[in-house]
Amino acid sequence: MRVRVTAITFGLILCPLAGLAQQTPPVMPKVVEAPLPPPVTLPAPASVPADVPNRPLTADEAARIALCHQPNVKVAQAGVTAAQGRHVQATAGLLPSLGATGSYTNVALAPVGTIPGSATTSGFQVMANVRQLIFDFKHTRDLVRQSTALERSANANFTKVQSDTVLQVKQAFYAYAQAIRLVKVNEANVGNTQNHLALAQARLKAGLGLPADVVRAETSVADAIFNLNLARNAASIAGVGLALSMGIDPRTPIVPADADEAAIAADDPGALAVQAVKCRPEVLQSQASVKAAEFSVSAAKTVNSPALSANAGWLQRGSDFPPGNKTMTYGVAIVWTPFDAGVTAGRVEEAEANLTAAQAQLESARLSVTSDVAASYLNLMTAEQRVTTAEAQVANAEEALRLVEGRYKSGLGTFLDVLDAQTALTTAGTNRVNAQSSVNQARAALAHAIGAPLAPASRL
Repeated sequence: MRVRVTAITFGLILCPLAGLAQQTPPVMPKVVEAPLPPPVTLPAPASVPADVPNRPLTADEAARIALCHQPNVKVAQAGVTAAQGRHVQATAGLLPSLGATGSYTNVALAPVGTIPGSATTSGFQVMANVRQLIFDFKHTRDLVRQSTALERSANANFTKVQSDTVLQVKQAFYAYAQAIRLVKVNEANVGNTQNHLALAQARLKAGLGLPADVVRAETSVADAIFNLNLARNAASIAGVGLALSMGIDPRTPIVPADADEAAIAADDPGALAVQAVKCRPEVLQSQASVKAAEFSVSAAKTVNSPALSANAGWLQRGSDFPPGNKTMTYGVAIVWTPFDAGVTAGRVEEAEANLTAAQAQLESARLSVTSDVAASYLNLMTAEQRVTTAEAQVANAEEALRLVEGRYKSGLGTFLDVLDAQTALTTAGTNRVNAQSSVNQARAALAHAIGAPLAPASRL
C-alpha cells in the first residue's frame, strides 16, 4: 500500500509541473543576423578585342586568343625575324656585290704649280665595281650554316614560347573555372545552413528545440557567408589572372565554358618520354644551338685563311655628262693575314668552349624534358584517382546529411550532428571541385610535356 500511495503522490506532483512546462513560452536567444553581401565586380573596359566573343570560352579558344595578344609571343616572333635578317646578311657574303659612285668636281682656280691637263680639272666621274668571292676555305659558308642553325633555334624558341603560353593560359583557365565552381559549392553551403537555421527556429518555437541550436545555426550561416565572400573574391582575382595571361585587359569579363581538357593516352610513360625528347621545342632549340656552335668552331679556324675574290670595274670621266672617257678594269685579289697576334687562336678557343656549353645544355634539356613528362604523368594518374575518391566522398556526405537531418527533425539527433554533416558535405564538394580541376590541369601539363602540337586556329 505504501508503494501505491507513493506512486499516486508522485503523479500528483508531476502533473502541475508538466502543465507549467507546456504553458511556458520558449526563450528566444539574442542573435545577430549576418547579411549576404552582393558580389563585387569590376567595371568592364571601354573596348574589348574583336576576337574575344561575348559567350563562354573554352580553354583552347582562350589559348588561341593569347597567341595573338600575349606580348611574350610577339617578342619571340620578333626574334625569328631578327634571325632571318642575320641569315640574309651572312648569305650576302657568297653573292656578288655591286657598288657604284658618282661625283662632280669643279675647280675654280688651279693650284700653284699644277701641270695643265692634270686630274685637277673640273668634270664628272662615274664608277661601278662588281666583286665576287671565289674561295676562302669555307669560312663564309660556315658562317651561313651557323646563321641557318641559329634561325632554326629562334624558330624553336618561338614554338617554345607559344607552348609555354598555351600551358600558362590553360592552367589559369582551369584555376578560374575551379574558383567559380567553388563559389557554387559555397552558395549551396549558405543555402543549406539557412535551411538548418529555419529548422532550428521552427523546433524552438514548437518547444522541441534548444535556444543554443538557433545560435549555432546563425553562427553557421555567418561562417558560410564569410567563406562565400572569400570564394567570390578568389574567383574574381582568378579571372583577372586569366585575362592577364591571355594578353588582354585584365578587366575584361570572361566566362569559362563548362568543358574539360581532352584526355591523353597515357598507358606507356616510356613512350611518352621518347616522344617528348623528339618533339619538345626546348630539345630542338638546343640541338640547333649545338649545330650553330659546331659551325662557329669551323668558321673560327679559318678567320685568317686566304680569301680569293674576283672583281671588275667600270670608270667614266670627263668634263661633259655623260663622261666620254671610259675605262674598264678586272682582276683577282687575295687577302691573307698569316700572323694575327693570336686573334684566330682566341676565337677558336672561345668557339670550342661555346660548343661544350651547348652540348651540356642539350643534355640538360633532355633530362629536364624527361623529368617533366614523369612528373606530369604522376600528377595526372593521382588526380584521376582523387576524382574517384572525391565522388564517393560527396555521395556519402550527402547521405549522412540526409540521415542526421531526419534524426534531428524527429528529435532523435542533435543539431551538432547536422552542423558536422554539413561541414563534411562542403569539404567533400570542395575536394571534388579541386580534384576535377587537377585532372584538367594535369592533362594540359602532360600535353605540354610531351610536345603535343598546338591546337589549330579556328574561327571563334
